[in-house]
Amino acid sequence: MKDNAVTVGEWEWCIDDESRLVPWFNIYPEVEEKYTVKASESARIFKVQDSQKRSYYVKHDTPNSIREHLIAWFSSHARDLYESAEILRSAGIPCAEYPGWGKSGTESMILSVEIPDTVNALEYWFRVVPHNSALRREFLSNLSDLVGLYAKNSIAQSALTLENILVRNNGSEMFVLNPEGAEKRGEGLSRQEKIALLKPFVEMRGEISSDSATIAILESGIAEDSLDASDLWHEAVDKEEADIEENYWPENSDKVILDDSGPLCRIIRDGDDVTYVRNTIWHAERPLPDDSNSIAEEVSEEEAEKIWMDSFKAQLLRQQYPRVPLSWERRADGTSVIRYAATVESILDSGFDQ
Repeated sequence: MKDNAVTVGEWEWCIDDESRLVPWFNIYPEVEEKYTVKASESARIFKVQDSQKRSYYVKHDTPNSIREHLIAWFSSHARDLYESAEILRSAGIPCAEYPGWGKSGTESMILSVEIPDTVNALEYWFRVVPHNSALRREFLSNLSDLVGLYAKNSIAQSALTLENILVRNNGSEMFVLNPEGAEKRGEGLSRQEKIALLKPFVEMRGEISSDSATIAILESGIAEDSLDASDLWHEAVDKEEADIEENYWPENSDKVILDDSGPLCRIIRDGDDVTYVRNTIWHAERPLPDDSNSIAEEVSEEEAEKIWMDSFKAQLLRQQYPRVPLSWERRADGTSVIRYAATVESILDSGFDQ
């Protein structure tokens, strides 16, 4: 811990102002239970407010497995995130403010100041400005400037994605969120580190042309010239698609039909009836499809599973798909019903431009 370390109960905090913990931290289990906004098996994010009415998000890491406990004993995601944010802020890269982090045994917390009137860049691109060419151009320009700051300051970060960038609702500013793993390089960025920084552009492939991407990459200053910018773009796309084919999809495909929730879809159980519902491409839940907003077709269970799984793989690879399934009703009597998108809006919300 640094000089501004404070002890509260069994927790040690490194924080710029202890009043940020008042009053919520003394009753954090109850606050966490009531105000959680996102949760996984080993972490929860909840919203708090201090006595001065300042609002924050708190990420609480609670390791589960023996391996996770061992890793957390010797290192801390919270501390790494705190230090990474300091690297970005010292370089003038707009980033969420992380005023403190705490640790108790293998548990840790980190505090981030709420940035109001923002939405993550994935949702901004696909929901807010899908039909506004002027705002899309502004978005690409701002993203180019952001990536350019990383390149100018020789800062590598492997986890820069659209979900980890916040955008003002009016599109005027961007802020990096969760910059864990950011590192300052002494002699410039390697080829692979440059490619990693281009992931936000790659996530928009199919939505932007190769020429538009190449121009944005060139204007960021991360490439030596237009030919290098084009090569970087194609190398980044090839790497992303190879990672999906060889790593992400084989490791995660079963979660599309086995997990109760996830970024791609949610599962609703009613006795022995199971309904799988596709999320939007920005990972928000959509209303349960019915006869008023979808087209239902009964198929065999084997065919339904293939249609369902293939559509998600196509979505991840940003490929065209003939018809977009919004849900799969797997009924107790053995029948399967696929409900297809019936409107252009539902197709676009699913990440397909058809």
